[in-house]
Amino acid sequence: MKHAIGFVLAVVLFASCEHHDDFDFTGTVVDYEICNGISEVGYAVALSSPDSIGGSYINRYNEEYQNVVVIYGSDRMLHGGTKISGTIYLDPNYSEAECNYHYREREVPEAVFTKLKSED
Repeated sequence: MKHAIGFVLAVVLFASCEHHDDFDFTGTVVDYEICNGISEVGYAVALSSPDSIGGSYINRYNEEYQNVVVIYGSDRMLHGGTKISGTIYLDPNYSEAECNYHYREREVPEAVFTKLKSED
């Protein structure tokens, strides 16, 4: 019986671990979008690398950027113009599942930070 319980716990723990395909990125913060109040936001980042996964994005100052991804889960506040790098994974339903505010009019991918370095 003990072995059966241990096996079941191991299966549950293994099944609950999510695996994400992280990849390296570099880019510049061009805007932010509120997710759940000002303390939890997604950052619109114009990627310089990789160079072809993002979409076209117009920020709050009516400036247009290409190859933009909105990235959630930052461990710090970021400012416009900040150059950042690290690793992220794509999560196309992040804002729908996690945020009170949704930006359905934009067509840029959503992602989540797993590692973040900033140059400020």
